[in-house]
Amino acid sequence: MRRLTTLFAPVANLTRCLSAFAVSVSLLPATAGASGIFEFEGHTYRIVADTADWETASLKAAEMSLNGGAGYLVRIDSQEENRALIEALAAHLTDEQLKASVPDDGSDVPFVWLGGSDIAREGVWTWSNNGDQFWEGDFNGTSKNGLYSNWGVQPDSASGAEDGAAMGLGDWPEPFYDLGAMGEWNDLDIGTSLIYVVEFDSISDLQVAIDQPIRNEVHSGIGMVRGWAVSSEPIERVKIYIDGTYRFDVPHGDRRNELAKRFPDNERASESGFSSAFNWNQLGSGQHKITVRVIDAFGSTAERTANFAVTTFDKRFIKASDIFELGWASISGLGDSFVIRGALIDGAYYDITLQWQPRSQKFEIVGIRNLSTGE
Repeated sequence: MRRLTTLFAPVANLTRCLSAFAVSVSLLPATAGASGIFEFEGHTYRIVADTADWETASLKAAEMSLNGGAGYLVRIDSQEENRALIEALAAHLTDEQLKASVPDDGSDVPFVWLGGSDIAREGVWTWSNNGDQFWEGDFNGTSKNGLYSNWGVQPDSASGAEDGAAMGLGDWPEPFYDLGAMGEWNDLDIGTSLIYVVEFDSISDLQVAIDQPIRNEVHSGIGMVRGWAVSSEPIERVKIYIDGTYRFDVPHGDRRNELAKRFPDNERASESGFSSAFNWNQLGSGQHKITVRVIDAFGSTAERTANFAVTTFDKRFIKASDIFELGWASISGLGDSFVIRGALIDGAYYDITLQWQPRSQKFEIVGIRNLSTGE
């Protein structure tokens, strides 16, 4: 890839260059401009768009945690991991963020801090998470301990004390582009402010389930949106989407004693329920889809989707003043359901089918047939 002659469309350029990569990487939903989170081979990574020098970034990484484990500036151990990181950066960073992460060293391309450094001893490059040495020497040096490295014609300490490893997001420097290519590493002055990536040695344990509406069942009237969400991190939001449109947030923290037994190591599990009343009739008769999207304090996101159906009377709300007469109706039952035949409601006659629902612990209307229209 040629050096980015301007920085107004680097994300698009990065994406095009990555089209040939076949990388197994799970990108979690994130908003461009926010801290992006992604997973790769059992590890979690957070892209921090607020720039910092290498030592500050390292300290801030150590202050973060996931599932009780501290973070650290990203360590890269394979070509696949290197590619996964590039792909995630392309997906999450904006043009303005990339422009803010260009070092003042003449390279003219954005870089992001990695966890490698030779601060302790010149030419001895180690990872900050546990001190493993992965390189010794300058650009004529050698890999150590069988560990992966991806230097350009680097490290070279070109400006003096360049003790921090960073990944380039373009070829550098202008006009020859002969010191490094996109995705290769460079040694930079640790006082340089760059975007950085924090790595964690686990993945999110966030789980979510939908109890109501019941999957592939029929609902009517005023019912409940109900379920649970469990994570080692506090739950921050439970967002409800119906037929692809955001509707509302549901409060979280209902008592769920059975989940305390299911997740004995999670002290929050016993208060992991969420619930809110909802008038299904406002959706109209027919098939619908609900999506519950949960976000925890770390920023991890999980969601579940369920298809269900709604059945309604001709009027979506039967008022107290409307005539409701069962005097001439008949009732027959079989198994877990029964039918009221010939119910008079606001001038129309209906057959109404009700079925016992264990999850809601009540009979719910699952069928409405207007005898006047045959519907």
